[in-house]
This record gives sequence, C-alpha cells and structure tokens, in this order.
Amino acid sequence: MKSTNTPLYKSIPTKKSIGNEYSIYTDRIELRCRFPFLTKTLVIKKDDLISIDIFKPPVVRTTFLALKLDLADIKEHVGIKRKNGFFKQLRFTPENPKEFVSKVREIFELNC
Repeated sequence: MKSTNTPLYKSIPTKKSIGNEYSIYTDRIELRCRFPFLTKTLVIKKDDLISIDIFKPPVVRTTFLALKLDLADIKEHVGIKRKNGFFKQLRFTPENPKEFVSKVREIFELNC
C-alpha cells in the first residue's frame, strides 16, 4: 500500500502554471500555489471532490465563480468542483491537463 505522504502523480512547476505544483495522493489532491510573499497549499480531499474535467479557453461563464490559480484563462486547464471551501470551483493548469485528470479518475476510481 502506498503512503498517503508520497504523491502518486506530480505535475512539475511550469511557466503556464506560474511555478505552481499540483500533486495527487491516494486520498487527496494538493495544489501548491506561490503568491507574492506567500506559498499556500490547497487540499481537496477525495470525499470533497464532485467532478474533475478538462476545459479549453476561453472559459467566460465561470469568471466570478471559480478560483483560477494560474493561466487557466488562456491555456487548456483542469476544472474541479468540490463540496467545501469558499470557492467551490477551482481552475489550474498542470503540465499535462489530460494526464492529470486521467490519473485523478484512476486513483480515486471516479466515473465523472
């Protein structure tokens, strides 16, 4: 059995992710974001995840409803809907969005 502290998949920081790092664990997704003078890790637990999909720009309808962690407005990106948190929708751009979504669905055994 894999440790819950070892990521099963990691998207390395890139220019399109503005240096952010996104990881998938057996029980959660961690979105490590670097803001000026602050590094913050958002954690989405497996049980809080409603859906995960790929989106192509431009995505106008979620402008005010989703928290965009990087260049998600101008690049193909991942969209997450979750049950908890101030922002229920998160948008971010891992190195390979299709692979990231595929790995989450595989690891979490999702059909969404």
